[in-house]
Amino acid sequence: YGFSNVPQNTINFQFGLDYKGFSGFVQFYGASNVTRSVGLQGLGGVRNTVFDEGSYWSKDNVNADVPLPRWQVQASDYTNGTRFMFDGSYLRLKYAEISYTFSKEPFMQRLGLTSLKLFVNGNNLYLWTEMPDDRETNTGGWSA
Repeated sequence: YGFSNVPQNTINFQFGLDYKGFSGFVQFYGASNVTRSVGLQGLGGVRNTVFDEGSYWSKDNVNADVPLPRWQVQASDYTNGTRFMFDGSYLRLKYAEISYTFSKEPFMQRLGLTSLKLFVNGNNLYLWTEMPDDRETNTGGWSA
């Protein structure tokens, strides 16, 4: 911890190649030196929140997941701790594409085409992070 909710460093790396009609492209994006605060679960209007969160602290359950269930999301004693603060650094496989380009094939002339490219791509395919969820913004919590 100790960083703001605005990343000090961001990285973007792209790599592509072509070989005999096949092509591939990947893009990675990441951020480092950033602290994220995860918004809290409130009990207002939601049933079974304690069970969703896990067990809460009591004299008989000192190794609980939650210190104390609250009716208010903005309890003053939550904002001074680090329980909901995480290292927000991440590296994401943002985009990947593989393709094959057909050219000078017999069926191409019959279709009246000079080339045809078939491809498969995907966005946000994998994420490496210590965060408990997948987020690129800090809209659910407060600044560190």
